[in-house]
Amino acid sequence: MTTDSGRRACIFCNGQLSNPAKVKQIAMDCDLLIAADGGAKYFVDIGLTPQVIIGDMDSVNDDIWKNNRGIEHIRYPEAKDKSDAELAVEYALEHGCKQVILVAATGGRLDHTLGNVALIASHPGQVGLYDGKSTLIAVDKSEKCILHGQVGTRVSLIPYGPGPFTVRTNGLKYALRDECLDSATHGLSNELSQTETCVCVSNGVLLVYIETEEIYSEG
Repeated sequence: MTTDSGRRACIFCNGQLSNPAKVKQIAMDCDLLIAADGGAKYFVDIGLTPQVIIGDMDSVNDDIWKNNRGIEHIRYPEAKDKSDAELAVEYALEHGCKQVILVAATGGRLDHTLGNVALIASHPGQVGLYDGKSTLIAVDKSEKCILHGQVGTRVSLIPYGPGPFTVRTNGLKYALRDECLDSATHGLSNELSQTETCVCVSNGVLLVYIETEEIYSEG
């Protein structure tokens, strides 16, 4: 996910980390590096240091980081109303980040994966998920989504929440011209027909999936 519209944060969750070399490249291009609890272990794996570790600390090996005074530790009780990932997203947004990238946010527990998808849907144009080969963001009527990739790159458009969803695309093989997505799977398995594509939705929240990390959302 790329943008030139302000500070970016990269949050490491406690799911499965795929393509660590690419994730490291993405993280190094960000302004703020956050570990959501057990996600701290991946910083060791890729040779980076988090600026913040946030959560209930039930999955963190404190011995690794306890002597590093440059890391801010924000501890929450285990019995809390928000996930460690959501707390990390809120921290990033409150500290001036305009774009937040979640990595290691899928795999592992299915309920946490679904929770992270819901996090993306609740922050259209702000929070994205990169799983090592593809990106997921959300778009609402206040945003337009610009996709970049090679012709033939797979794209899926998934309505989130109640419809109807009227969608307009420019640059997809199966174009939508102010058409409704009639079902949850109507927009699956489309593809880029040109290297830059625009997706807009008239109402509701639309999840946009593309099999590349190069994705740009702007208001």
